Amino acid sequence: MSPLNSLIFGLGLFFVGLHLVGDNLKTLSSGRLRDGIARTTRTPLPRIGLGLTAGALMQSATAVTFICVSMVVAELLTLTAASMVVVWSNVGLTVLAFIATLDIHPLVAFVIGGAGIVMGVVRLRSWQTVASVLIGMGLILFGLEQMTAGAAPLKNELWFREALALAVSSPPLAFLSGILVASILQSNTGATLMIITLANAGALHLEEAALLIYGTNLGAIALRLLLAAGMRGPALRLVRTEDLFCVFSGTLMLGLFYVEQAGIPLILAFTEWVSQDVSLRLALLFLLSNLLPALVLTPFLARLTGLVQKLWPQEVALLAGAPKYLSTRALDDPPTALALIRKELARLLGLVTGEPGPARDGSETTGPTADFERLSDAIETFTSQLASRSPMSENDARRLHNLRSALSAIRHLEEATRAFALRARVPGTIPPERRLDLRQKLTELLETMAGAMDRNDNAAIVALRDLTKIHGEPIAEIKRQLAPQAQASPEQSALLVDFEFVAWTLHHLTKILARDEAGEVNPERIATA
Repeated sequence: MSPLNSLIFGLGLFFVGLHLVGDNLKTLSSGRLRDGIARTTRTPLPRIGLGLTAGALMQSATAVTFICVSMVVAELLTLTAASMVVVWSNVGLTVLAFIATLDIHPLVAFVIGGAGIVMGVVRLRSWQTVASVLIGMGLILFGLEQMTAGAAPLKNELWFREALALAVSSPPLAFLSGILVASILQSNTGATLMIITLANAGALHLEEAALLIYGTNLGAIALRLLLAAGMRGPALRLVRTEDLFCVFSGTLMLGLFYVEQAGIPLILAFTEWVSQDVSLRLALLFLLSNLLPALVLTPFLARLTGLVQKLWPQEVALLAGAPKYLSTRALDDPPTALALIRKELARLLGLVTGEPGPARDGSETTGPTADFERLSDAIETFTSQLASRSPMSENDARRLHNLRSALSAIRHLEEATRAFALRARVPGTIPPERRLDLRQKLTELLETMAGAMDRNDNAAIVALRDLTKIHGEPIAEIKRQLAPQAQASPEQSALLVDFEFVAWTLHHLTKILARDEAGEVNPERIATA
């Protein structure tokens, strides 16, 4: 195999391994990680710890950012709390660079082989997920070996030396080259490990490799610009906070490099004092390029959040029929996606106004009915996309089924209330003053239910479930108002039937929502800073 082929082969193996590790660690930890993030307190230390853990497990600050984005949109996490988690996730992801410096390469064959045997023999999903993580780690290490084997002979090739010399011909150009490499690879960790491999092979000097590493953080900005297209409000502000961190990181480290070049011992001198090993020194540089900016920015995150809010102000008023919480990025994290669906269903319930009108036929293009139809269609599309994604846990699948049932119930409820209100306007059914009173009671009941659903207030939902029992006293009292005489007129009897269907649908919806409560995050434990 030629040196260039070996280098490309190793790079491919490395990214396959990185993908396996990131995806399967996310499968193992994302649900617990999400709950842990949502339960963080006002104190910064738990958020810092969760940020470090999230970065180490996900191996991508961008992935952590978009998990937090979905939680901020769902109002499960404040922007300031999420910002701290995201900032420190950049520090956590550097752990892979240190793992790669360990002398465990002789174990690679045993790791990959043993994990492969486990995947073929053991059918338990959790075991297969762990085995996939081990295979990914083995492929990362094997890929780095192949890259080293390819880079060592390549450094003697004239075209390769000239290309590298051009890329690092000046500190600013080396810094920009680091940005470019990370942008192409879409991973600052991957770019850093490739730079360390080239430095180990003697193709790069330490100072050149350091400048390349300093630029890698900024390389992920291009990917986030693409992924954040169409975002608004707090979601966009959190993404921009991560971008500002990366800009600050690169600027700070480039400035410190120039100060050190002027004769003041700083970062490079510290790594030399710690170790003479090139791999370890560069891994330390990668750590410090994320740790120092995180330490500097952490005390000022509240001010940074205020700055971001000024740079990206509140979005324009959202159309009633447009989704507010749904995000395609949340589809990669089912627990968060389910929380977003529930928030959106609460908005949909808020569009059930009890206005009189015929059954929907899809012909309306404006007005409350059209808004209800557009939002309900958007929710249905999102739930279908979530159901077609990678396998969910049993609990998540059950909750998705409940939420789809709730969507169906809300659609029936909207149609039932419209039919009831239309029937109530028929002469001879009910006096106008009583009709107004009933509509007010129905509106209050719907608003109470929508609020309880939005807040995940299970106690309020259970109370509403008891309140809407078809044979309960509140419903019986309303029925007596609708048909006070023992022998009701045909119009009153029909109105009573319509109301009973409204009451039954309300009660059915509360039962679905009460079932869905299992597994939700208690809002009282959500960070409120």
